[in-house]
Amino acid sequence: MNFPEIEYHHVMPIQLRWMDADAFGHVNNTMYFQYYDTAKMDYFRKVCPQLVDQCAIVTVHLEADFMHQVFTKDELVNVESAIVRIGHSSFTFQQRLVGVGDGEVKCVGQTIMVLFDVKKEATVPFTPEWRKAIEAYEGRAL
Repeated sequence: MNFPEIEYHHVMPIQLRWMDADAFGHVNNTMYFQYYDTAKMDYFRKVCPQLVDQCAIVTVHLEADFMHQVFTKDELVNVESAIVRIGHSSFTFQQRLVGVGDGEVKCVGQTIMVLFDVKKEATVPFTPEWRKAIEAYEGRAL
């Protein structure tokens, strides 16, 4: 998959844990998605906290390209995150995992998510305020 080159404004360091790896110190690729999820919540807390207070955010599609291994000896990785598209009730997060010590991009992924009202079991449209907050943070129209 060819993910677009973009500028990432949100960067969150993640401390690698012993339990994230196999016996050889190799971080399991499923952990990358947990790191991405942690960074997504941090993104919304900083950029648009009212969004997560008012609706659920549900993953409907994800994909990733794995380029390099991550090892627990690396201690830290950065998760860089950006919203690259906003639709009526869906949006696309693009994230990448970057080695802190070497600056090497380990993985790039995209997640399509939908705003959802759990009680009504229906999607929730983006409000103009949410869109404005995200676009201001990203520095571009979405």
